[in-house]
Amino acid sequence: MTRKIDKRLVYSLGALVALVAFWALFLRGNGEAKPGDFTLETNAVERGDVARLVTASGAVRALTTVEVGSQVSGQIIALNADFNSEVKEGDIIARIDPQTFESRVASAQADIASARASLDVQRANIASAEASFAQSEKDYNRVKALYDQDAIAQSSLEDAERSLAVAKASLDVSRAQLRSSQATLSQRQASLQSAQLDLDRTIIRSPIDGVVIERSVDVGQTVAASFSAPILFQIAQNLEDIRIDAAVVESDIGGIDAGDPATFKVDAYPNETFTGKVEQVRLASETLSNGVTYTVVIAAENRSGRLLPGMTANVEITAEQREGVLRLAESAIRFRPPSEGVTIASSDADGETQERRGGQRDGARGSPGQAMLAGLDLDAERKTKIETEMQAEMDKVRESMGDAGATFDRAGMRARIQSRMDKVLRDNLSREELAVVQKTINERAAQRRVELYQPVGDGTLKTATVSVGLSDGQNVEILRGAEEGDTFVTRLTFAATGK
Repeated sequence: MTRKIDKRLVYSLGALVALVAFWALFLRGNGEAKPGDFTLETNAVERGDVARLVTASGAVRALTTVEVGSQVSGQIIALNADFNSEVKEGDIIARIDPQTFESRVASAQADIASARASLDVQRANIASAEASFAQSEKDYNRVKALYDQDAIAQSSLEDAERSLAVAKASLDVSRAQLRSSQATLSQRQASLQSAQLDLDRTIIRSPIDGVVIERSVDVGQTVAASFSAPILFQIAQNLEDIRIDAAVVESDIGGIDAGDPATFKVDAYPNETFTGKVEQVRLASETLSNGVTYTVVIAAENRSGRLLPGMTANVEITAEQREGVLRLAESAIRFRPPSEGVTIASSDADGETQERRGGQRDGARGSPGQAMLAGLDLDAERKTKIETEMQAEMDKVRESMGDAGATFDRAGMRARIQSRMDKVLRDNLSREELAVVQKTINERAAQRRVELYQPVGDGTLKTATVSVGLSDGQNVEILRGAEEGDTFVTRLTFAATGK
């Protein structure tokens, strides 16, 4: 016989099991822990590389992309290039119906012929006018001689003078008409040149060597050129070298310089990483809904031709990099012990709290001038000159504020010292050297002191103050306060006490 099971009994048993499990895991397991009743995970200081990576995205583009348009209107009658066609400079890639422009050329040629005929007529008229003027002048001279001898009347002389004046005016008119005909011929020749130029423009040629990546017309389509030339083709000059215009947010743009290495991936090849380098950091900003960005141009090789214009690239730029420095896991920086159950010693086992120097870089100590100039390759004389001037300016500021007493303004003194030092640097360094100094100052400003925890061995943790610098999200650079091999706590897990 099959026995029926009461559903209410099943539900009750399930609830009881769940309650017991909750008590065992949370109430009993989190009972009061005693010192040492926990497990520690640690990480040792080691030598390695630390880099600050900046992530961004951008589109792949050709090194140079030329838009080929039409300067004349008309119907496309032939296409000699298509998508992905390789073309050379001067190759014919399209033709526009030339009939209209050919007729304009023929009309202009006829106008020139007419202008030249008119010019010939005017030249003949000038020859005739010059002959008439010469004859009139000869007649006048003869009549004038007779009049001087009282051989003829004055009226004859006046007739000769009028004839000479008429001949002169006729000659002047003929010469003016000749000049007009010459100007008309020049105008007609210019019209012919314009018509011939438009006719030549019906043949569309490639301006560069490259690959056609876009075709916007088909045979039979009419293009209209008005104020702007209609785009017929886009030609990429060289796809073996590509560029990525990456949009970097304002908070990450600092420290990115031309020459910085970069890596990127595209969705078409998710398992492959491509390399490049920063070619340019553009000064113009772009304000978007999520903040301000700057365009960083990444140059990369594309010998295989697999990277195509328009692909979205996810870029990682190595803005800063330290090689062979002391480093520690970031989890040790973030670790904080619980408020109960762990004994914390604030000093070393022997009672000394003296800070140890571990990964201190050159220039981390010493005069402010030495620290600022640490990144420059200066000769000893020049370096000493700058440091001496800086020290002198610092002394002047301190002397001027030494008698301030209760009104001493420490912030004001620092501001005045910084202003004096900036002037010394501007007077002695080039623009490029100033950029290096500013980068060094920014790096020092990024340094910070943190409190880490080390296991003593008896369930007790001791604190250690360590100066850290560059971080890549996984490891952080150790500047001072720790040595290679030192271990620090990254995680603490309590064990169940059973009580």
